[in-house]
Amino acid sequence: MRSEVDEARLILDLCKGDGLRAFEMVHAQLGVLVLRAQVMLSLSGIVITVTGFSGRAIAQTSLVARVCIVAGLVVVLLAAAVAVAGVLRLKWLTQALTNDPLTTLRKGLAIRNKKTRSLSIALVLFVAGFTLYCAAVAQLLVAA
Repeated sequence: MRSEVDEARLILDLCKGDGLRAFEMVHAQLGVLVLRAQVMLSLSGIVITVTGFSGRAIAQTSLVARVCIVAGLVVVLLAAAVAVAGVLRLKWLTQALTNDPLTTLRKGLAIRNKKTRSLSIALVLFVAGFTLYCAAVAQLLVAA
């Protein structure tokens, strides 16, 4: 993985030294992260909503189903919290502006990389929580 300084140089070279164009490239990447976090939050909302409708029936299936559905719900909520705190927390890219385009890009890439790590953690948590949740639903279906 490249360092932020190396990546900033490559982006600036790719944009033929046009600092605004390079800045817009990093801005667009941050937009992708926000969009993906929003999709994950929407999926989390669906899990919570379905739990409201069928959680009781699932929990009555067995002790294992109860543990799976509660643990799955908690982990999905934790994933949502990580996404909100780490990706959707507002920090304007223009706050990273300096007189030197390379320094500005490096700061912007640092913000992007931090948000990327948060989204990666949130996605791992979401998949783990959703897996537990599906295991609980599967137990309900098998018991039926």
